[in-house]
Amino acid sequence: MWLVLMQTTLNAQYRDHRNRQVDSLENVLATNPPTGDDLVMLYRRLMRGYLEINIEKSMDYARKCIELAVPLNGWYAVYEGYWILGIDFYQLSQYDSAMVYYDKAIQAVDQMRRLPERYSVSRIDDALSSIYGVIGNLYNIQGKHHEALEYYQKALKIFEKYDWKESQTIAYLNIGKMYEVMNNYAQAETNFHKLDSLAHITGVSLHIAYAKLHLGHLNLIAQDYEKALQNVETAYAYFFSHPEEEGQYRAVILNYMSEIYLDGYGDAPRAEAYAREALLLLDDLGLPREQSVSLRLLSSIHLKRGQWRAAEQTALEALAVDDSEPANTLALYNILAKACAHLGKASQAAEYIDKLQALQSSWSNKNYQSSLSEMEVKYETAKKETEIERQQHVISRHNMQRRLLASGVALCVFFLILLWYMLRLRTRRNRALAEMNATKDQFFSIISHDLKNPAVAQRDAIQTLVKNALLWDVNRLTKFYDDLLKSAEGQVELLFNLLGWAQIQTGRITYTPNAFILSDLLHEITLIKKMADDKGITLVARIPDNALITGDSNMLAIVLRNLLTNAVKFTAAGGVVTLEVTPHSRDGARPVSTGYIVSISDTGVGMTRQQVETWQAASLQRINSTQSQKGTAGEQGSGLGLLVCREMLEKHGTRLNVESEEGKGSRFWFELKNEN
Repeated sequence: MWLVLMQTTLNAQYRDHRNRQVDSLENVLATNPPTGDDLVMLYRRLMRGYLEINIEKSMDYARKCIELAVPLNGWYAVYEGYWILGIDFYQLSQYDSAMVYYDKAIQAVDQMRRLPERYSVSRIDDALSSIYGVIGNLYNIQGKHHEALEYYQKALKIFEKYDWKESQTIAYLNIGKMYEVMNNYAQAETNFHKLDSLAHITGVSLHIAYAKLHLGHLNLIAQDYEKALQNVETAYAYFFSHPEEEGQYRAVILNYMSEIYLDGYGDAPRAEAYAREALLLLDDLGLPREQSVSLRLLSSIHLKRGQWRAAEQTALEALAVDDSEPANTLALYNILAKACAHLGKASQAAEYIDKLQALQSSWSNKNYQSSLSEMEVKYETAKKETEIERQQHVISRHNMQRRLLASGVALCVFFLILLWYMLRLRTRRNRALAEMNATKDQFFSIISHDLKNPAVAQRDAIQTLVKNALLWDVNRLTKFYDDLLKSAEGQVELLFNLLGWAQIQTGRITYTPNAFILSDLLHEITLIKKMADDKGITLVARIPDNALITGDSNMLAIVLRNLLTNAVKFTAAGGVVTLEVTPHSRDGARPVSTGYIVSISDTGVGMTRQQVETWQAASLQRINSTQSQKGTAGEQGSGLGLLVCREMLEKHGTRLNVESEEGKGSRFWFELKNEN
């Protein structure tokens, strides 16, 4: 599902990442091209990969995907190909062509409905909601706000059906913006409040910022300056934590704050400071409408101070920058009329009054037509709802007797089930609370023991070093420094794992799958190589160059780093640690079509049979069962690293397996699938 609020430019880092992805996929296509469904999958990845970096290539692969998928009854791929073509034409501002492809995407979804054994209802609804979202965006950018609202509401119904909360927040934002543009402030406020409530549940701070920003604007329109200031200041704080959105929205908020302090509190100096700060931000952003608003606020301040010439010049500059917003332009005409009157320019003052009245009349007519259109839509909707209600009333009357007969039995069954459910729920809640308390106790135990004690020991060691630095020889100092560094490295590893586990539990790390070549993660091996070299351990990596998988590359990098670190930690000098990736297939299928086995083996201390059985049964189920163990060189650990690996691999639909023999080493392995 994808509801786009606005077109954004890819930053350089993201563009480079996309380029690397498509280059890897192009290499697979050139050197080892698959066939059938696998080739359709590759085309889909390429058309998505090129979507925001090369529209022509995105279109080319989308058409190839459709052409190949139709004979294979791959209607989801066909839908996605048409959907991508619609997005491409949308980006080219060819809106009629975009709508043609969105209609074709809907036809492909209809074909999916005819194959229920292949496409689930939820997958079909997900595809349909994506189409509704982009059609809403298409109507919105063309100024057809009633049509945009209709499609945003269709998408919202699907999101509510499946309780897709993050998608609901985006839909509430889009719907609220449509009502705001149509001057239906009551409905706009209702939707922004829903967005605010749901965003606090999902914990997406950017969505909270949008809600507060728009609620603050509505408060400003209603002249409730205290609430307006509270909401926009809250929005400012959230946007400040999102650098990718910071500049644009900070400028908008600074303009709102300038207007609040000017009109609500009569504090001209503070209003001027905010307006000028907004202008400084807007110089590099290319947003003429907001620049015009900032200049209009400054001209209002000049007018209040009796600085007529400055007010006139600033207002003229604002009009030259942008005159597309009627409300802002009306205010500027009013300022110019007053300034010219005080400067003795009677004819110019009269001219601006005429312009003001003409624009006001035109705007009023436009608002009237918009209100009339909205009333017509409401009337038609109410008419349909009334007819549906009448039909339902007739049906319900015929079924009433049968329902009354069954209702008594159903009511008894319901109360019995409710009683059973409440007892079961209480048992589960008590068990969950006990587990949460145990987890919390262990969590704080790790912080207080595994972090506090080494930190205190380091402090004492540094004090000893300060006292004896001039007395000890170079060899003794070097050994002391090495021990101190190993202690610090152990603490850093523990801290990273602790933070990683906490972020997973609180939902701050989200699973974001993408297609990439597994060898792209070789840099993680480079990070571990120095640790292995320092211990005199040989590190071997065997990864096929074209191992294409789908997964979260950041999570898998963390998993590899933790498993390799553990292998080095529990292997003595002269040992070998091996990372190996091998193709995996079922029933004779080609290896590339199924996936790969990733294994990390070592020649270290290994584990007893009892340790392996205990590990498999319970040790990775929760934080309070993690076991810490020192490495062969005395390295410290908390047992959290394997817990983080386990939870991240679960998000990939796989599990961590172990084979070990005491004194001969261990092998940890997991499977990665090459499926979309």
